[in-house]
Amino acid sequence: MQTVTKEAFAGLFQQCIALALEETQKQVADPLPKELYLGLEAFGQRGKALSMEEVLSFLYRDGAFPRVVDIAVRGIREGRTFIWIRPSGHAYVNDFTHTWNTPVGMGPFKRIMSGFLWQRSELVSTQELKEEGEKW
Repeated sequence: MQTVTKEAFAGLFQQCIALALEETQKQVADPLPKELYLGLEAFGQRGKALSMEEVLSFLYRDGAFPRVVDIAVRGIREGRTFIWIRPSGHAYVNDFTHTWNTPVGMGPFKRIMSGFLWQRSELVSTQELKEEGEKW
């Protein structure tokens, strides 16, 4: 078993967010806002904008982390790109072999596409993203 440091965990988390932004941008007519609104769908944090450090404090605890962490771009909220983060309800683990890890090397981080994006054949407008983001 290889120990996963908080720095390595944070790096993968940021990499997954960057990939989610890149994939979503391909479906949006205008550039997404650079500033992020991080929303954690757990631990009583729904509806609160959190910093990267605050989110990490919930996801990485004493060397352990969730088996799966869903990450999706859910829209635009308060003028920022809304990143939705949902850890699984499983017991925390301390080894990537017990996580989602697909593709290999991503550990618990799982990019998902918001339904309103993958159900569309045409590009989404930033106005539509704002409407979606404010639903949360």
